[in-house]
Amino acid sequence: MSTSHLSTEQTRFIDDLAGLLGAWNMPTNAARLYGYLQLMNAPVSLEEIARDLQISRSHAHTAARVLESHGNARGVPSRGSRRILYVCGEDPGAPLRPQVATLERMSQLIARRGPDVAKDEAAARLARLASFHHELHEAMGVVVRSESDLNT
Repeated sequence: MSTSHLSTEQTRFIDDLAGLLGAWNMPTNAARLYGYLQLMNAPVSLEEIARDLQISRSHAHTAARVLESHGNARGVPSRGSRRILYVCGEDPGAPLRPQVATLERMSQLIARRGPDVAKDEAAARLARLASFHHELHEAMGVVVRSESDLNT
């Protein structure tokens, strides 16, 4: 494996960010690639990713696919080649939007069906939970609005 072109401080930043993303169950290589792409000013190849993160090309490819599937990265065709280069996702809210939508669906389900399945203290707990999920949905929705929502 070739020597990384990252500074010690860049590597430390990538690893520290990856450690935090691990709390969200993001795979280590995907989390490291996420941090790496945030630092890059130009699209990077799988070979560059593998070299700089000191992982195999196949692990770099798998990590890139994970990030692409959640909107955290994007593959860019390389002109005149079949090679794909990678950049960080342009919309930091994209990976969170499905979770925000799920919060509202959970709120609605709990509010609608909770009274039918629980009584007394459990019913009150479900009502608080439905309210919490709704409020969290509303608050997060303000932050993760899409670009098209911001322009209307």
